[in-house]
Amino acid sequence: MSAPFHDLRSYLAWLEADGGLRRVPCEVDKDEELACLARWAMECTPAAEQYGMLFENVRGHDAPVALHLFATHDRYAAALGVQREGMLARWSCAMREPLAPQVVADAPAYERVSLEPDLSRLPIPVWTPGRDAGPYIPSAVVITKHPQTGVQNCGTYRIQVHDRATLGVFFGSRLQHGARHHALWTKARQPTPVALAIGVAPAIAFAAAAKTAYGIDEMGIAGALMGAAAAVVGGKTVDLLVPATAEIVIEGVIDPTEMRPEGPFGEALGHMYDAAPAPVIRVTAICHRERPIFHGYVQQLPPSDGHIVMEMGVLGPLWHYLTDKLGLTEITDLAIAPGSAGVAALVVQLAPSAASRAASIGRTLAKLNFGQKVVYLVDDDVDVRDAETINWALSARVDPARDIALFDKTATFQPDPAVLRRAATDGRALAGAPYECSLCVVDATVKCDVPEVALPGAARMQAARDRWHETGLPPLRPRPRLSRLLARHSESDLWRRRPS
Repeated sequence: MSAPFHDLRSYLAWLEADGGLRRVPCEVDKDEELACLARWAMECTPAAEQYGMLFENVRGHDAPVALHLFATHDRYAAALGVQREGMLARWSCAMREPLAPQVVADAPAYERVSLEPDLSRLPIPVWTPGRDAGPYIPSAVVITKHPQTGVQNCGTYRIQVHDRATLGVFFGSRLQHGARHHALWTKARQPTPVALAIGVAPAIAFAAAAKTAYGIDEMGIAGALMGAAAAVVGGKTVDLLVPATAEIVIEGVIDPTEMRPEGPFGEALGHMYDAAPAPVIRVTAICHRERPIFHGYVQQLPPSDGHIVMEMGVLGPLWHYLTDKLGLTEITDLAIAPGSAGVAALVVQLAPSAASRAASIGRTLAKLNFGQKVVYLVDDDVDVRDAETINWALSARVDPARDIALFDKTATFQPDPAVLRRAATDGRALAGAPYECSLCVVDATVKCDVPEVALPGAARMQAARDRWHETGLPPLRPRPRLSRLLARHSESDLWRRRPS
């Protein structure tokens, strides 16, 4: 297993050495071809074989573009130096014990400084050619600060390139911490200082996507995720601390009064979102390393690594709140169902001791909602990251009339077809996020004695596996699903779930 990485370049070097990075040497157009090639690769590669891509020859640009770097949960975990099973524990520890960033005097991020900014010199792609309004920066760590306390915030927001020196910033919701900072600066009739860090250490990107409490500096969480304080440096034209090892830093100010149409752009559930007025960033400086690497997410229609980063940004803090803050130790694992855009469908694994409390736990999850529409409660024999096993549990263990609880008028953050239909049916114009929707909790746990699962016993299965090399068949690549089922269902112990 790798060690946590303190910049993007060391992670890329490890990823390539591990066989998880493919270089693309042919010339590609960033506005017409790059995202299309990436989408084909992502859609047509088996999950276990997904790889990152480094487009080395972007037409008209010297800088390469790196995509799909956290293509699987194993890659995400490796970026933090843990096994996949240890991701939530690492997040919980980082939330409990953040490490304040360390200010340094000099930094690779400022090897080249331009005070006459020209965004067209950066290889910023169009992610949905023919549909998006133009190039977008989907992976920037957007840094703002509270005008009174000076506490900084790191977030990941939608950034559209308007022209050579201006950007549109779509915060997504007035509740987002960057939006709250901007509102405070605007109330004081002052421009909001902002910095966009692109191509940062994985842990910094992960922390920026996290759903944390207002007033927490995510750079401290990033340091704890890495196991060492994140190095930060003062900006050249803004009074902000930015990641010292970033590939690119764009500095600027958000005008307190100027708004400009932003969009259309494909959102995280895979539908185009119409143009709407959004704040404007006036760029004051573009700084970067020698031959910087532009890092992006192909995040619109799931799946993508951007969705995995979003997913863990929900699950890590949620795990901390549920287990550390609320003491719900009967929850043994959390996952986001594949394809649900990193947030919409939550899978919650419960220990057998939680049998009588499933309904109560479901209500707590509904109240703590981070934007989910569906919450599945499953037993500890279910691999929460395996869609086939989840569907098996839903098919066999759910009585819809008794096991599905509905909660109306809950919040969600994507203007998806369901949200649009509700607004149209109610005769309302769709306002800004959060949007009104509903949520259901599906209790897919076993609630009585059940027959044995139709699998050979663990000892027989292991004996057969020990002889596999004699068969001449391709090497096995076991799924966690089967290992979990065999561990819970053996030939000597009838697995039952008795109501407490």
